[in-house]
Amino acid sequence: MQIRPPGLTPVISSCPGVHAAGGAVNDHRRDARARGRHQPYLFQVPPVRFVSISALALLALFSSAAASAKATPPKPGYVLHFDFITNASEGLALVDVAVRGGAKVINLVPPAHIWDSRSSLEALDKILAEISRRHLSLVFTRIDASPLPDRNGSRFNYLYGRILTEPGRMPSGKATAEYFLTTAGREGYGEWMEDETRFYAKRYGKLPNLLGINLGPFSEPDTAQRCGFFEYEDETQRYEITQYTPAGERVWHRWLAAHFSSAVALSREYAAGYASFDAVPLPLNDKDRRFGRADLAYYDFARSLNDWFVERYHRCRSIWHEVSGRNDVPLILQFSGGAAEKFMLGRPGFAAFDLPGWVAMADALGLSVYTNSGFPNMGHASILATLNLIAVAGDMGKDIFVLEGGNEAPNVTLDPVEMAFFGSVAAKVSPRTYIYEFLKDKFDEEYSSNPGKVVTAAGAIRRPAFNALRKLFRQIEARPVAPETPAIYLLFDSMAARGNSAVGTMYAAMYDLAASVPVRWIAKGRESAMRSGIPVLHPDGSATPPNEALSRLMTAIPDVGTVARAEWRRNVLKVLSEPRPEMPTAKTPKKMNHG
Repeated sequence: MQIRPPGLTPVISSCPGVHAAGGAVNDHRRDARARGRHQPYLFQVPPVRFVSISALALLALFSSAAASAKATPPKPGYVLHFDFITNASEGLALVDVAVRGGAKVINLVPPAHIWDSRSSLEALDKILAEISRRHLSLVFTRIDASPLPDRNGSRFNYLYGRILTEPGRMPSGKATAEYFLTTAGREGYGEWMEDETRFYAKRYGKLPNLLGINLGPFSEPDTAQRCGFFEYEDETQRYEITQYTPAGERVWHRWLAAHFSSAVALSREYAAGYASFDAVPLPLNDKDRRFGRADLAYYDFARSLNDWFVERYHRCRSIWHEVSGRNDVPLILQFSGGAAEKFMLGRPGFAAFDLPGWVAMADALGLSVYTNSGFPNMGHASILATLNLIAVAGDMGKDIFVLEGGNEAPNVTLDPVEMAFFGSVAAKVSPRTYIYEFLKDKFDEEYSSNPGKVVTAAGAIRRPAFNALRKLFRQIEARPVAPETPAIYLLFDSMAARGNSAVGTMYAAMYDLAASVPVRWIAKGRESAMRSGIPVLHPDGSATPPNEALSRLMTAIPDVGTVARAEWRRNVLKVLSEPRPEMPTAKTPKKMNHG
């Protein structure tokens, strides 16, 4: 299959939210390989010149004609990853390159357990001092790099060499690709997160130029080695959960013990006979014949992973704020731009992963904006849909950060179309930072040619990349932000999908639509974030104000990848483009007829 057929080159539109059409990441370069390049369907979003009349009407309806909003421009910048350097001097040199290239912020990725490497810790302190001296802002992310080389030239990675050492496992029983690991419930992982959080809070939490921090699974939980809940399975033609592991089973059994009074009650709920919680197997899918109500069991397994993740976030956030004394510096929850695809091509039970609830609970939201040739249309549509997922954070008063991104095919490229997409797609959410990943080749660089990386492994500047990024950073800072009106709100109640695949299917289909129109997900209990006058879609498919045509479409959603699904999408877009009925706010008095 051609990933970018002739005549379907992405077109960048000046209208917010109307770039042509999926998303992946540096860990996502690997994710794209696992996803496969042969799939027949992914968010079919046409270039602007092929947009239908109804889609054009949508653009006019949801793209405000008002003057651009006066917002603080994003701080453009680079990632400075310890895997880019072999000593402190190289790190200082990269800070200088970043400043000369127009950076206003550095995303610093330090080694795990940096206190075990005196040279790495000293280098970090020197780099931080230089960042401050050059008047740059700072974020810490991932905290999973390798330390600087020791006397023998070794760079032992503590996180991936001692804790996250085992691959995940698919429901089929086969091991995941090497970069999707056993994470949920992994012995020592929770303690590692808390130790790192406490260390950075105590040592660096008071830095005045620090904008935010994240680490471990809170950096791309859907994709990266640090969590990687999902991998695409060719046999089932969908994303599947990767945590069918002994550690995942422990999470599952603890969750069952916390939510059921006895094995008898559990067996009654799942229409199965189990003598103890520890005897309950991991549900393989919502049709697993070992359960009479496999749909309930599968949803609950996904929910146990969701709850593990949420608990880890709350514990680390509490440590961060308590030890640092900084309520103004957030623990950032960062999504991959590829997140939307995983839920659109996942199972209905994936609704147990309460993404709108994650947005609502997080201090602030982050996003990775990588495009990748391993995805149809370079992954643009998934990025657009994921942006719409997190956009409501702004209405909740939360900051949004673009923390990393760039373009891969699969080496790092300098494609002007992809660069323009990267530098403009997130503007509508007024991000606080807009950071490019590829400042320098890594010490273990995989590709001999990386035109999109600014500095070679030997320290030479690639002038085309340097100049292109410097120009892009200026555009990012100067670009006005056009207000965007949501097309529709989706009231998201994760539990409404438990035992109800129709609700889960509708939730998944909304990611499909969100690549084309500004859908906004509203977590249960957060209705106060909604603006008045916007249609609302409820979990049962009903709408406010009532819209019979929309509700009918939402209760009969064809399978992904079919001709019927493409027609369904067109019909929904047409309904959304029609004039809206008045949203009742107050009783209007009858007009008097003076004859």
